Amino acid sequence: MKIKRLLIRIGLLLVVLAITAGVLYLIYLRPFMNHMMVMETVHPDPQLTLVTGGGGNSGILTSDSAVLVVDTKMNKGATAFYEEVKKIAGNKPIIIVNTHIHSDHAKGNALYKGATIIAGARYDKEQWASENGPGTLPGVWVSDSLILHLGDETVTILNLGFDAHTQSDVVVYLHNRQLLFTGDLVLNQQSPALFGRYCSSGRGYLAAFDTMESRFAIKTVVPGHGPIGGRDVIDTYRTFFQDMYVAALDHEKKPQLLTKYNTWWQIPFMMSPDATISYIEKEKQK
Repeated sequence: MKIKRLLIRIGLLLVVLAITAGVLYLIYLRPFMNHMMVMETVHPDPQLTLVTGGGGNSGILTSDSAVLVVDTKMNKGATAFYEEVKKIAGNKPIIIVNTHIHSDHAKGNALYKGATIIAGARYDKEQWASENGPGTLPGVWVSDSLILHLGDETVTILNLGFDAHTQSDVVVYLHNRQLLFTGDLVLNQQSPALFGRYCSSGRGYLAAFDTMESRFAIKTVVPGHGPIGGRDVIDTYRTFFQDMYVAALDHEKKPQLLTKYNTWWQIPFMMSPDATISYIEKEKQK
């Protein structure tokens, strides 16, 4: 009888968990994913195309010699973006830069047969293949920085060299345009995803903001997700992390600081101000 009662309780617990998961999916995850996959294209100038959504935000820079692609998106977004890239590139060689390992930024690599793929050097190749699938592995691993000259544009690919969003984030800077692709080091109106298996670090985020603003004269920011903006997008994200550190230290201020970001896109327990605070508290204990 004891075993029977235990099995009944386990069954009821599983039902409750399944219902909770379903509710969270319907209320938070599905709207979030639908929002993330909406794609918009802007053309700041004839040589530059920026495509938000479809996964992570992306860019296409064209020149007479080659075409640079920053992040390749995921699933249907990756396919649609690939068609746009091929239309722009024609027969020119394609150079891909992945700002980081996550599949919403790199899974589309598999579509670009023969392309040069560049990423940060501190990733494990098996981890990359597991995250993104076959045919996505970079061939050029940047440990410090790499400079490309494409037409009249000078491009710096900078590996931050420390844990932040992941263990090997890179940013891509277009010098003449003063435009910075940040990957998920900066998001616009969206809470971050922090995971120990990718070596996420709140302290690293704060160091990343300082590094980006000290290294580059920034006019335009292409965040990993969310609308394109100016340098203030970085400053706003710095303020978010500073607020989360205050909330982690002073729980009386926590409710007010959480409310401040109510309008941001978030997923409870995973990508939210509260989840960020919890991660920071665990990080402080290490």
